Amino acid sequence: MTAVIYLCLGIAILYFSGEYLVGGSVSLAKHLKVQPFVIAVTLVAFGTSAPELAISINSALKGLQGITIGNIVGSNIANVLFAIPLAYLIKISKKSDVRKKDSIFLFMITVVFCGLVINMESFDFIYGVISLSILLAYIFFIIYETKIGLRKQNLNNEDEIEFSIIKSSIFSFLGIVGVVVGAEILVHGAVLTAELIGISQVVIGLTVVALGTSLPEVAASMIAAYRGQVNFILGAILGSNLFNILGITGTASILAPIKSAGTLSGIDLSFLMLSSLIFLIFSIFTKFINRALLVVILISYLIYVLFLFLGF
Repeated sequence: MTAVIYLCLGIAILYFSGEYLVGGSVSLAKHLKVQPFVIAVTLVAFGTSAPELAISINSALKGLQGITIGNIVGSNIANVLFAIPLAYLIKISKKSDVRKKDSIFLFMITVVFCGLVINMESFDFIYGVISLSILLAYIFFIIYETKIGLRKQNLNNEDEIEFSIIKSSIFSFLGIVGVVVGAEILVHGAVLTAELIGISQVVIGLTVVALGTSLPEVAASMIAAYRGQVNFILGAILGSNLFNILGITGTASILAPIKSAGTLSGIDLSFLMLSSLIFLIFSIFTKFINRALLVVILISYLIYVLFLFLGF
């Protein structure tokens, strides 16, 4: 019973903290007159990935590699196969700020990551430095293209500033604090649950923890769809998934080596690859998206989660 309380409390704190973090950071960015796509790929994406960052670093320092890797992979899968379909069921987007080269870049990074998981014993300091360097280079590339007008987007009426600059700063700060506290509670609850039920740390990381830390992405995507800002969704998911693979794995591996050998199954990596392919469809082949396809994608995710619990 204690484990369940820890899990529920941790997920609740992460959810509301993620909302404060996203709302505050987006409002702050608008005060600074940052382009919408840059907001989505950086502040919103990194803000909603803050729970994954806190949990993965926490788990890595405690030697819980299963939760660290499982959380990263599980979150990326949940972002594409769960968060996007739920948002698109509210309103399907027929356009996107995400370019073909962005989604191809995510696919290539995912392929390399899967290859490293299979062939490397662990992610170390050097890997972390390289990963963070690639992430920073991509961010600067986006900012550069925005400055020269290649990604110029106009603010919509829905993009009015919600909070004052002081409130935006306070909400951002409270969100960060809440994310760190929630991460500590959720990791503790996840470990207790794994021990009580006899389920491996990897499965807990891929399911309970991954879904819990993906709630900010789910909430932000559904709210954006409800407000009609559907072309904003893919940018946030793109940035979040890139940050998960490059930023979180990179940061965690710099602080402590992360064992990768034997942590994930072929099914896990296959679904990770599938999710990156589906993201390509969402961003490039938008005209083929319909509600039937969205339901199929959601069902595929539910089958994956069910397989994890039954297979392990």
